[in-house]
Amino acid sequence: MNKVKSSNYSFEAINTSPSGLKDLAKFLSQTFKSSKFTPEYLNWMYNQNPNGGVIGFNAIMEDELAGHYAVIPLEANYKNQKIKALLSVNTATGSKHQGKGLFTMLANKTYVESINLGFDIVFAVANANSITGFIKKLNWKYIDQLDTCVSFTVPRKIESEKLDNCFTLPLSDIASKWRLANPNFKYSKNNIGKINIIANDINYFARSIVKISEANSHDTKPSMPKINFWVGMSNTYSWNERPLMGIKIPEFLKPSPLHLIYRNLSSEILLDRTNIHFEAINFDAF
Repeated sequence: MNKVKSSNYSFEAINTSPSGLKDLAKFLSQTFKSSKFTPEYLNWMYNQNPNGGVIGFNAIMEDELAGHYAVIPLEANYKNQKIKALLSVNTATGSKHQGKGLFTMLANKTYVESINLGFDIVFAVANANSITGFIKKLNWKYIDQLDTCVSFTVPRKIESEKLDNCFTLPLSDIASKWRLANPNFKYSKNNIGKINIIANDINYFARSIVKISEANSHDTKPSMPKINFWVGMSNTYSWNERPLMGIKIPEFLKPSPLHLIYRNLSSEILLDRTNIHFEAINFDAF
């Protein structure tokens, strides 16, 4: 990726050196008023991903970061065929540089580079603040709002045969180890009956389940009873299968509804909520 100039800005490939990540962590922390963007976190996300390094650009003005757009590679299957997918992760424009079109320019440069590298599709989880920009300015397609459920148990069974015709994001052993090494979270593996879960404990009484699977692993332990929160989109199990199985959280109780969106790069994949299996393990770190 070459350095490109536009007006008073220059556009450079994301600098993932220690000094580059330190500057980027400061920029993202100030932009989002968040403490999660540490150099350690960005190094984990941008450099240590076994599927490949980050793809994206920074906008620079007078040696100062003005904007940032990043996507990362993930494993993906569509109808039992491997495809090359990207997850859009961090998008930011500095407060002094709003309204200059940096978001659109950075994103489009990233997509051109991604197409040149042979990627098929990019997807994202967008909130109410970002979804309009993706759809109206960048021609992304809307799938649906993610389901948010609260439950005292887990599905009794998983209809895994439905995954054959779905868009899925499987995790190899090495990718799973990387995914669960996120420095901002601590995960545990447990089993509830014939079901395995991977979860992040919220407190002693509640946890966020990021992945549900059939019990075929020996590295789990029986789970303590807790209130379970789950966010995702899947038709392989139902959260309303039995009484107290799971209750969808009403819209007015959600802090910000999350929406699943995508854009084809070098493919013509059509996605809707009937042909996708998506859980928090695919995005909650991001």
